[in-house]
Amino acid sequence: MILENTPKMVGMIYAIIALFILAYLFHKDKFNRKIGYLFLIISSLMGFLVFAPMFPNQLQVLLLGNVKQLGAPIPIVILGLVLFIILTFVFGRIFCGYLCPIGALQEIVYLIPIKKLKIKNKTLPIVFRMIFFIAFVVLGIIFSIGILTFFGFYDFFNLNINSIFFYIFLVLLAASIFVYRPFCRFFCPYGALLSLVSVKDLFKLKRNENCIDCRKCEEACPTSEAGRNDLKQECYMCNRCKDVCPVNAIDYKRGK
Repeated sequence: MILENTPKMVGMIYAIIALFILAYLFHKDKFNRKIGYLFLIISSLMGFLVFAPMFPNQLQVLLLGNVKQLGAPIPIVILGLVLFIILTFVFGRIFCGYLCPIGALQEIVYLIPIKKLKIKNKTLPIVFRMIFFIAFVVLGIIFSIGILTFFGFYDFFNLNINSIFFYIFLVLLAASIFVYRPFCRFFCPYGALLSLVSVKDLFKLKRNENCIDCRKCEEACPTSEAGRNDLKQECYMCNRCKDVCPVNAIDYKRGK
């Protein structure tokens, strides 16, 4: 990281403030893609500058018991992880969508205009990620193996080009050009937890009475979560559904 002496709490504070700002903008229907791009860029820079807010990594470090790597007291780290689970339950996956540096970089790369590969079976990534989550916990607790290390995002954000893991993450980013957020959807253990609470989150993007069932939102959604009865647990609040809706039929509102 570039600013090695900067406390990791800076990333936590940024994430909390930014999440409430974004939730407010969504609620007041003032959010737009330019604002989204701004937060994606800032979050990506936070990853390179202070390696925060990097909750998947903190979850692994906590699991392995590497206290010195946490950059904060254990109770504070646990509180932060639980806090964003609660905030996701209330406001949806805003953290995953715009504030996690790993997710932000994948989102930016996906913007490259090239033909995309859409995974229509939305159950497959969820099931695979839960299996990976179990492996993540078992390997961490029983064998003290931090499986996320092999994905290389620590080396990538620290610009450690001498590590092979740096290039593994680079390959993952290259895959993100064609497939929407492969790490988030197939591997992220913290995302797996947030996905579970998102099934019942209080506020989410939902259709209103203006809907004419043109299905343009479903075609635009990169995770196939824009259907009328979809749970929205894999909705990353990208707003593509609202952008293509011809009748302003999608609101950020309390879910049913």
